[in-house]
Amino acid sequence: MLSIVMLQVSLMSPTEEGAYKKKDFQRTKDDDLDLFLSKKSQDKGVRLAATKDPEPTKSPEGDPEPKDDVPKELTDDEHDEQIKSARTGRAQAEAYHDVTVLRKKAHEHSHKAAKFFHKYKSNEAKRQKCSSRAVAYREKADGRREKAKESRAQIKEYDMELRGAAQGKGDLSPEALRNKMAVFERKAAKADAVGKKFESKAADQTEKAAKYRTRAAKFLEKSKLHESEARMYGKRADNLEKA
Repeated sequence: MLSIVMLQVSLMSPTEEGAYKKKDFQRTKDDDLDLFLSKKSQDKGVRLAATKDPEPTKSPEGDPEPKDDVPKELTDDEHDEQIKSARTGRAQAEAYHDVTVLRKKAHEHSHKAAKFFHKYKSNEAKRQKCSSRAVAYREKADGRREKAKESRAQIKEYDMELRGAAQGKGDLSPEALRNKMAVFERKAAKADAVGKKFESKAADQTEKAAKYRTRAAKFLEKSKLHESEARMYGKRADNLEKA
C-alpha cells in the first residue's frame, strides 16, 4: 500500500505534490492533537478515582469476628496463690488500719496530756503568786506588830514618868503624860488592827495557794496518766509496724 502511494506521489506535478504534502501534514497534526486530548482525559479520570475514599469492606453478617480475649482457666496452684495474695493484702490493710487507729489514740492522749499539763502549770503559777502575796502580807503584819510593840514600850516609859511626876520628879505634868500615853495606845491598837488585817489577807492567800496546789496536783496526775496512755499506744503501733 505504501509503495502504491509513493508511486502516485512520484507521478504528480510539483504543485499537486505540494498540496498533497500540506494536506498530509494537517492530517498528521489533527491525529496527534486527538491522541494528546484522549491521554489527558484518561489521566484526569485516574486522578479523580484516586481521590475518592475507598468504600468500606462489609463483613458478612452471619460471620462474627473471633474473640481473642477468651478467659484462661486457672490451675489449682494459681488459684491458691491468688487467694494467698488476697489474704496477705487484706492482712496488711487491716494492720495499717490498726496502726492508724493506735496512732490516733496516741495523739489524742498526748493532746490531753499537754492540755492538762498546761492547766497544771497555770494553777502552779497561781499558787506561787498567792504564796508570794501571803508572804508579803505576813511581812506587813510583822511590821505592824513591831510598831505596836514600840508604841507599848513608849507607853511604859510614859507610865514610869507619870509615877515620877506624881512624886514631883518629872518635867511634864501628869495630864500631858496621860495624853501622850493615850496617843500611843491608839497607835498600838491601830497597828494591831492593821496587822490582823494583813494576817487575814495572808491566810486568804494561803488558802487560795492550797486550793491551786490541789488543782495543780490533780491536773498533773491526769497529764501523767494520759502521757502514759500515749506512750503505750505509741509502743503498740511501733510493734505492730515492725511485725
